[in-house]
Amino acid sequence: MGSSPSVKLNTLELPPRAPGLSRTLVLLHGYGADERDLLPIAHELDPRLRAVSLQGPIALGGPMRAWFNLSQDPAGRISFDAEEARGAVGTVTAAVEEIAAQSPRPLLLGFSQGAGIALGVALLRPDLVAGVVSLSGVARALEDRDHAPAEKLRGFPVFAAHGLFDPLIPIHLGRGLRDTLVSLGVSVSWHEYPMGHMVVREEIEAARSWLKEVA
Repeated sequence: MGSSPSVKLNTLELPPRAPGLSRTLVLLHGYGADERDLLPIAHELDPRLRAVSLQGPIALGGPMRAWFNLSQDPAGRISFDAEEARGAVGTVTAAVEEIAAQSPRPLLLGFSQGAGIALGVALLRPDLVAGVVSLSGVARALEDRDHAPAEKLRGFPVFAAHGLFDPLIPIHLGRGLRDTLVSLGVSVSWHEYPMGHMVVREEIEAARSWLKEVA
């Protein structure tokens, strides 16, 4: 699978608030949010991080953006076009390649749909990034045939957290994603919290501790 450099993503950058760490955190917002949504998390994780937040290429109206379209049937089941999702991973991979050219081995952090994209980039190019923080993540946006060879994925670090009461992405789907990543040889630090489809301070504190081992 090649990257798709034809789509140039808009970005929003947050410089480090403290010196001492030459590392960039790439932020991937969720469906219906925008590139400002996750910026406050960056310096909560580590004030020394430079953050680059990418804007999803699909406009949903107003400031709302997405990485790929989702549809929901009357029973509440969500579906998406696999090729469109693969294309989104390719587009983001191209953007991360540009970032990595100036700041090697960036970290990726995504929420919900953005977490699926972040994991897709990592599974496609584990050599490109240092680790992934997946918050309330959806199913990875790639199929097995797109992944890097197993030996390249073995031990790749992922922090993944999910809400026990998530009404949009039920906990069993989050656990299924965890099990799939583990089966691929990825080193998953898994965390569950009594929350819905959101981010809570406890998971950011846990991600901060995990980050110290990776960064």
